[in-house]
Amino acid sequence: PVLISQEADPETALVQQNHAEYELARMQQALSSLDDRSRDILQKRWLTDDKVGLKELSAEYGVSMERIRQVEQQALNKLKNLLIA
Repeated sequence: PVLISQEADPETALVQQNHAEYELARMQQALSSLDDRSRDILQKRWLTDDKVGLKELSAEYGVSMERIRQVEQQALNKLKNLLIA
């Protein structure tokens, strides 16, 4: 009987790893293009295990929860535009 490995062949695995590293570098570059407040809000809202709510961020920055939501949405749109370009 012929045994077939369930793992990807080494070449495919290397290509996938290189692509993941490339995408991570693109994301880091896109995040670095944001202003400090926008980057901080996105990191606290989406990129940590202990996600922070709008209420906490509005208290931290002294603005309304709606303003935090707007800053977050603008930052996400900017990231999206940078990453699809």
